[in-house]
Amino acid sequence: MIIQNWSDTCLVRADRRAVGHIFFAVAVFGVVLMIGWLWLTVLSVPVVLELAAPGLRHFFTRRGTLQLIERFPWRPVSVSFVPGRRIGRQAYLRVDGSENNLRLPELPERARVLIRHTGRVWIAGPDERGRVVAMTRGLAFLTRGRVVER
Repeated sequence: MIIQNWSDTCLVRADRRAVGHIFFAVAVFGVVLMIGWLWLTVLSVPVVLELAAPGLRHFFTRRGTLQLIERFPWRPVSVSFVPGRRIGRQAYLRVDGSENNLRLPELPERARVLIRHTGRVWIAGPDERGRVVAMTRGLAFLTRGRVVER
């Protein structure tokens, strides 16, 4: 029951973070529109979409995230970062005792520090397509990921 309460807390924080990303992107676009230069407005569209992408990704995958959480029990796994496989906020984690890695598209620095310190994440899944939900203990963070071969 405690782990369920914690995952609910993490999901609420993920929702807030996603709304924040989208709000910031809309605010940037609003400022660009107020400036009124057509060429700047056109050039800002890819930047605004990039700023909104984490929030949009969260809301498009939220139903699947909830299904994974309901379908699979949370379990702790020992992990370590795969050296040289960091691309922006994306992370690759080597799962101890497994031939597979976890790929998490959104992993902020606070969560990286916690994972380096504890060496553990909690996951629900994977399903038949390799999708998982990962969360940390001690920092309300939850994200979707995928199991990938080493």
